[in-house]
Amino acid sequence: MRAQRALRLSPFDLLNYLAYNTLAVSYFLTERYESARDAARLSVQLNPNFSVCHLFLAAALVRLGAIEEANRVAQHVLKLDPAFTIRGLIKRLGFAPLVATALADAWNEVGLPGG
Repeated sequence: MRAQRALRLSPFDLLNYLAYNTLAVSYFLTERYESARDAARLSVQLNPNFSVCHLFLAAALVRLGAIEEANRVAQHVLKLDPAFTIRGLIKRLGFAPLVATALADAWNEVGLPGG
């Protein structure tokens, strides 16, 4: 996978949170939720003020059944981005319908605003 290769080739790149986001989504879509959670946590560590990193973590936590933690993460997203809506993010990032639906379903479970 290109994201893994990018991390190997440039382990100290300041933009590595994007590679971890890519891995988190990829793992999420292939139902590898523990790997998705781990990649999202690394992304959050690298860029804790970027709400999207937290969103991928919340989605993975929902699928792992860690609803309380997912709720805390979702509330943090709203602190970072008070105007957040699921629809707005999906439109802004241009997710394919399959990706958008899978993530939106998880985010809806923790009460993030649909928009």
